[in-house]
Amino acid sequence: MGVIKRQAFQSSVILYTGTVIGFVTTGLLAPHLLTKSEIGARRLVLSYSGIFAGISVLGFGIVTIRFVPRFYDKIKNSYNGFLGLSLLVGTIGFFISLALILLIRPEIIRNNLGKSPQFAHYFFLIIPLTFFQVYYNLFDAYNNALYRSSFGVFLRDFVQRMLILVGLILILLNIFEFDQYIYYYVTAICLPTILIWIHLLSHKSFDIRINVGMLDKTLIVSMISVAFFGLLNSFGSIAAIQIDAIMLNMFLDTSAVGVYVVTFYFGTLVLIPAKALNKIAPTLISKAFKENDLETVKDIYYRSTANLFVIGLLVYLGLLVNLENIFNIIPKSYEEGKLVIVFIGIANLIKMAAGSNDSVITYSKYYKMTTAFLLVFLVLIVLFNYLLIPVLGMTGAALATMLAILAHNLIKTTFIRLKFGFYPYGFQFVIVMILSGLIYLIVSYLPDIDNFIIEILVDSIITSILYYLFMRKLPIFTDINQMALKGYQKAVDFFRTKFK
Repeated sequence: MGVIKRQAFQSSVILYTGTVIGFVTTGLLAPHLLTKSEIGARRLVLSYSGIFAGISVLGFGIVTIRFVPRFYDKIKNSYNGFLGLSLLVGTIGFFISLALILLIRPEIIRNNLGKSPQFAHYFFLIIPLTFFQVYYNLFDAYNNALYRSSFGVFLRDFVQRMLILVGLILILLNIFEFDQYIYYYVTAICLPTILIWIHLLSHKSFDIRINVGMLDKTLIVSMISVAFFGLLNSFGSIAAIQIDAIMLNMFLDTSAVGVYVVTFYFGTLVLIPAKALNKIAPTLISKAFKENDLETVKDIYYRSTANLFVIGLLVYLGLLVNLENIFNIIPKSYEEGKLVIVFIGIANLIKMAAGSNDSVITYSKYYKMTTAFLLVFLVLIVLFNYLLIPVLGMTGAALATMLAILAHNLIKTTFIRLKFGFYPYGFQFVIVMILSGLIYLIVSYLPDIDNFIIEILVDSIITSILYYLFMRKLPIFTDINQMALKGYQKAVDFFRTKFK
């Protein structure tokens, strides 16, 4: 197994493990151990720091990936202090962000003292969180460029999530109150920065002596150009993820944010099947474009839209048939966020149905359009939130996200159709949705079971069986059928070997 394949496999295993830990933390424990306001305050501190960290990096994440190979010196086996240049830029960016944080601090605190006092009280934690996240992002990008990407994934998706889980367990054991927990939580977010720094030191990769001789005018201009688009992409991506919680707090309070965060998480479960493809497809599409092999690009795009839509729809269907029982898992008081699950689930199903459209644009000669589309998405999500939250509250925030994602992906799909002639959608997608609606009605009319855990299992199993029986003859289901048969054959071979 090559280095890249091994790293991709390790990263996938860690990502799925981290997803399970995240579900236990966010979906099961946090709603029972923290108040809605505490969950909201925790999220807002992280949201603001994430946006400022995205600004502070000044686009150097993508610069690192693109330009590190140019700095490599085979004789000295070093990268001529590229990391030092990266950290210098990040430090300048952090001080810019620090000035912005201090500038908005009085206004933010004044607006939140009455409605969101906990967020106002802990606002200052945005500064250390921003600081550590800036350097983590720079260290991680550099480490990825050295083909050690799985370590960063391990730190963020396993170590960090495990630490946050431990913090909630300490609350459960009455060792922590929220005041101690929030500082512990911030420490858990910051710790991966120190650990990845130690990792770089141990691999003798922490060389910050800048070789000024490497920086000729042509290289500097190229780096600035890439950094500019990197900054727009980084800021746009992070802001698009965090802006709904921030705007929800602007119009409502941290309690609303707390309910939104927890119910939002259930809606994101639809995206879990995409994790594996997102690790593989970009590499294959990039390679195909380099070889001018548009048929391969088309094949990956068509297969990704069909397969992810079919699998994502099954997960979403599972959420819908178990929607009432979700509020037996988390407190009933979170039921006001029921429609958040519905709309965020649809939003993520739209992402699944879009397949690899991002990669098709990003790795083509039209890669700069990714930035333009992302900025349009950011404008749309701010506009929709501004219009809908005052009318519909947290449901408006979820609906705003869904509408922005729908518009964003329609724009990208139309662009791909115009530039490449690719259009993977047909009547089969409509048939699958109609059949899914029929399955939902059938399962909804099943008699209730007193034990909600058994009811979740029974409804999920029946939904899965009906889904397979209804869909298996459709051409869109061909790849899923083949994967199911392979999985069945491997299971049969395994048991035959073990119990012959």
